[in-house]
Amino acid sequence: MKWLSELPDNCQVCGKPFGKHFYDANTGMGWGLICDNCFKSHGCSLGIGKGQKYDTKTREKVGG
Repeated sequence: MKWLSELPDNCQVCGKPFGKHFYDANTGMGWGLICDNCFKSHGCSLGIGKGQKYDTKTREKVGG
């Protein structure tokens, strides 16, 4: 699976650039495209209805 939509330059929560990965995740305040640090600090998790992890360069989904 590949992310096909536009990708912002920075995390939609903290505003810092994405690292190697980005997440399409529910932060508890709503859905957003977020970085590794925000994914961890907001207690996000992966799975249907929770979040997905993607490679920033290839935009391919990482993991199951």
